[in-house]
This record gives sequence, C-alpha cells and structure tokens, in this order.
Amino acid sequence: MAEGRSCVPEAYVGDVALIVCPLCVREDDVHLVRTLPDGRKEARCEDCDFTFAYGSPVEAPKPVAARKSAPRKKAAAPVRASVVPLTVARKRFPGTGDAELVDQQRAELLKQEFLATVPHDGDPVVASHWAKFRWAFSADGLDKVVISDLLLFVHDRTGGDTGDTTTFDKAWNLMGEFEGARRVRATVQHLLRGHGELEDRLNQLIEGEHATPMPGVGEALLTKTLAVAEPDRFLPVLTYDDKAEVTRAVYGLELPKVDESSLTRGRLGVWSNDLLVDLLGDGFDNPHQAASFLRWARDR
Repeated sequence: MAEGRSCVPEAYVGDVALIVCPLCVREDDVHLVRTLPDGRKEARCEDCDFTFAYGSPVEAPKPVAARKSAPRKKAAAPVRASVVPLTVARKRFPGTGDAELVDQQRAELLKQEFLATVPHDGDPVVASHWAKFRWAFSADGLDKVVISDLLLFVHDRTGGDTGDTTTFDKAWNLMGEFEGARRVRATVQHLLRGHGELEDRLNQLIEGEHATPMPGVGEALLTKTLAVAEPDRFLPVLTYDDKAEVTRAVYGLELPKVDESSLTRGRLGVWSNDLLVDLLGDGFDNPHQAASFLRWARDR
C-alpha cells in the first residue's frame, strides 16, 4: 500500500466509488459524517456502528510570512529651486526708465555740484595698485603672479575695503600656501574667463558652488576683482546691498530683493552695477570718482 493512501476499501458502481466499512465490509449503510481538518472524510457504518476516516490527508497550506515593511528612508534634502534663465529673470530688474524724472533731475544737480566743488585729482597709489593687479588677473599674468601678491590683494584695502579676512586666513593656513594660491587662481580664472554668463559664474563663487572653492572669497572680494580687471565697466561699490542703498538714496529707485530661483546675488550684483553706470552718465574721470559721488550724494 502506498504511503499516505487510505486503507478503506472502495467498491465501484459504474464510475462512482462506494466507501466500504473496514470493519464489516459493507457499503450499503455507510454515511459521510464530516470532513476532517486534514482533508480526509469521516464516515459511519450504521450496520456495525463503526466510525472511520478515509481518504488521503491534504497538506495544510503554509502560512504566508508577514511582509516586513521596508525601512523608512530619510527624507531627502529639499531640492534647490531651478534657476530661471538669465534672459527671463533680467526682465524683472528695473532699468533707467523706471527712475522718476524728478529723482533723476535731483541726482543730476547733485552730480554737477559734486564735480564743481569736490576736488578729485586721483590717487596714484590706487592707480598703481590696481594696474598691478589688472595684469596679475589677466590671462597672461594669472599663472605668473607670485603667491605673496595673491595674499596681498586679499588683505590690502587700497581702492576698496573687502571686510574681515578671518575665514580666508584660516583656510589658507590649514591648506597651505600652494593649495591656497591654486584655489585663488582657479577662482579668478572662473570669474573672469569661465564658461557661462558672468552673472551666474559670480553667483556660483559667492555660493561656494565652484569645483575648487576658496573659503573667505566672498561677494566683496569677487566684485573688487571685477572692478580691477574691468575698470571701464565695474564700479568699486563692492556689495549688492551697498549698490541697492545708493540707488534708492540717490535715484529713488527700489531694487528687488535677492532670491535663489531668478534674482540671485550674482545676477543682481552685476545688473545693479550696470544700472548705476547708466544712471551716472559721463563726466567722471574714473570709476573711483563715480563711486565717491554716489557715497557723497547718498548722505545729502
């Protein structure tokens, strides 16, 4: 007998199997009582009053393992908003036509008064200092300028005070002068001759998003670098906050606040400089005199 099969004999009538009582071997009075938990049938023979089980047990289904919940992942850091294309964002920045006529007329009168009454012979020390670093930051000079001069530019206040240098000095000392100089050169190279628009390159460096950032080289120092390298375009007014302040005080024009998606600090820094240059017009000997006028007129 095969293992697991019932030992209860079966009789057949046609194709239908009849259950035979294993005790009295009768099938006439055998009745099904119930189905057992293992799948077999329980029957009772009325003739001999014998109850028996028949059939093969059915393997109980294996319990399904409870599904383990996946470990909860840490929330990802918020994604920085995509930067709006420069040409689109530029339309949100005011131009000279947005200044009220009365404010422009007042500014012009102040300008004439300044040029007539405030002497400005030019500072030869500033001129010499800036000419030196204009060469140092040129494509030919950047790799040749000595390390001590790169460090001098950061600390020297000639022609524009760039503020506290503690962060820069700490980084320079920790990484060593050769690595520090390499990073300063990379910063200047990207600012003046890197890929993409100047406004966005400036913002990358302000935000420390360049591949080789130099800690402590912030907005003021970067803007001073632009003013040294391109004196015909950039004023030695070194932060956007300063430019926004003099624009409001002298020309009555409120400049927009910084936001990360379109009006970034780098974009606003360049556009506010260009706006001031347009509003100032001609008549100044150099950008330092123009910047002196803005500070003088701001306090009038």
